[in-house]
Amino acid sequence: AVVLGDYKTDPEGILTSVSLIDTEAETIRIVETGSQYTFRNLARGDDDSALVLGTDGQLRVIDPVSGEIVRTIPVVDAWEVPQEWQAPQPAIKVTGGMAYVTEPATNELHVVDYEAGEVWKSAQLPATPNEMVVVTG
Repeated sequence: AVVLGDYKTDPEGILTSVSLIDTEAETIRIVETGSQYTFRNLARGDDDSALVLGTDGQLRVIDPVSGEIVRTIPVVDAWEVPQEWQAPQPAIKVTGGMAYVTEPATNELHVVDYEAGEVWKSAQLPATPNEMVVVTG
């Protein structure tokens, strides 16, 4: 019943807060993440947690009901939001209890166990990742 969304109040479009929208209670909770992020840095965990990857390289795991940041996991090196939104930048997707995070600066893909709070595995990619889809089958 809780939807994760970005939350922009800065006229220049800098995102540092997220919204947790409770569709049943018709309420919105704003959570300050402490770091900048982009639209590619939001995901929902299989356990309904809200996941936000900040430009400081930390993955925040947020309880969707309380809005509390319950865990912060170092995943990638610090990075800057690119001027062009189409430019390669870290992205996150979730499936099977793992978060898959790209790191274009090093051409890597990191598999994060966000419940345990650690990077489980990293792999070198043959090219710079830009867009990502995770599928099972």
